[in-house]
Amino acid sequence: MDANRYVINPETGWQIRVGGVRFYQLIDERYDYFNGELVRRANAPPPRPRQYYFNTITHRRVTAGGRRYYELLNAGWDIENDYYLVPPPEVISGNPLPTHERIMAIHGEKLANLNITLCRECFIAINLEQGEYCDECIPLEPEIKKCN
Repeated sequence: MDANRYVINPETGWQIRVGGVRFYQLIDERYDYFNGELVRRANAPPPRPRQYYFNTITHRRVTAGGRRYYELLNAGWDIENDYYLVPPPEVISGNPLPTHERIMAIHGEKLANLNITLCRECFIAINLEQGEYCDECIPLEPEIKKCN
């Protein structure tokens, strides 16, 4: 009967299946199911605020206790100032920033087939005829001083 019915989870705004695991967790903890909706009980404790940590590599929040949180902690990441997730030193040194040479070594042939290349400064796609730099990044040539 409830196999294909869904209801909105009031805590997340996502649809959940009536009769599913999360549905029964909500019913058990603090909600009642009336007229096809989850209604908060009057005597239910207030919802706990979620705790987040800031991933310093991706600049995104990671939910405390979530799958990604535990993956990072098991990989050796540290929590600093009760907010920042900081990777171990080998992750930082093992993943250097991309350079023009590295990108071209990997994708240069594909880019050449498309008749484009990447600007050496900003990595924006440009035509092969345009040279090595886009219009905004053309380096200034040093002035040649003439001796008298």
